[in-house]
Amino acid sequence: MRLLDRLRPLVSRRPTHHGSVDGTHVPVAPGISGITYDAEHADTLLPALVVEADRIARQIALGAHRQYRPGAGEDFWQYRPAMPNEPVARIDWRQSARGDHLWVREQEAEGNQPVMIWCDSSASMNWHSNAALPTKRSRALLCALAIAGAALRGGERAGVLSGPDAGRPFGGTHALQRIALGLAHTLPDAPAAQWPDVALIRPHGQIVIVSDFLWPLDRVESLLRDIAGRPARAQFLCVLDPAETALPYAGHTRFEGLEGEHPATLPAVETLKPDYQRALRDHLDALRTMARNHHADFGLHVTDRSPLPALLALHTRLSGGIAAGVATSRPDDGTGFLDA
Repeated sequence: MRLLDRLRPLVSRRPTHHGSVDGTHVPVAPGISGITYDAEHADTLLPALVVEADRIARQIALGAHRQYRPGAGEDFWQYRPAMPNEPVARIDWRQSARGDHLWVREQEAEGNQPVMIWCDSSASMNWHSNAALPTKRSRALLCALAIAGAALRGGERAGVLSGPDAGRPFGGTHALQRIALGLAHTLPDAPAAQWPDVALIRPHGQIVIVSDFLWPLDRVESLLRDIAGRPARAQFLCVLDPAETALPYAGHTRFEGLEGEHPATLPAVETLKPDYQRALRDHLDALRTMARNHHADFGLHVTDRSPLPALLALHTRLSGGIAAGVATSRPDDGTGFLDA
């Protein structure tokens, strides 16, 4: 049995009591509210999330998204072999002079493309290790709304893959409220799909998937194949609680499942920490490799830190790495799990 399978109780269940925890207080990331979103208080908390997301979106300068296909534009896309009766004006003579074949230089298409967003609605997202931290679902919704808001402010169109407007892109900053209502359908009590409906993604569009990605790898592989078949480009944003990266528990600890798993009581949990972190790192590395193989991108955010670095990196990837003043390298979130 693989190590990740042996340690799965630690990533699919949450502690209800334990011997001790390293540190008793976890501060909320500077400048980021600890809004916790739940279905029971949706009417009150959704506007607060929208306001917070719009504030973050103002800090993200989202430029024109690349189309990742040939068309009319200024940026180089690729060389392709010249076809019979190819117009002479289209042949790149400098490239062709390097060999025995004629080559045509194609530019990358420019223009707006919709950004569709999907948030994981599984029960494992409705958890936090400390009352001072937001739940993973709350932070995922905040990140999704911020990316949608940044897209709208950049003149792009954005939409969601849940709710009555699923698959419908909207334009203009006023649309953020409507997108927020669509994302509200990702809550457990709402009639939302538990899996992204890739058939709703526009060809050559982009989909942003926000989840903890504590999924079986074959499930991720299947999703990436379906998205690539559109064709579309996927952006994964993995949202984890700091306890899921650090395993700070010690002593006799009982873990209770959030998705129907049986409880598990483990002695001396601190002795599992090295193996657990190695298994989690292997899982995240496998997700990165799998995403890269399907021309997708993978980013990580831990909820005790500001989401802005992860969102800036995501916005840069959506923009094709050309956002002004934003580096294309991945930021270090301090956990070590971003290291490739």
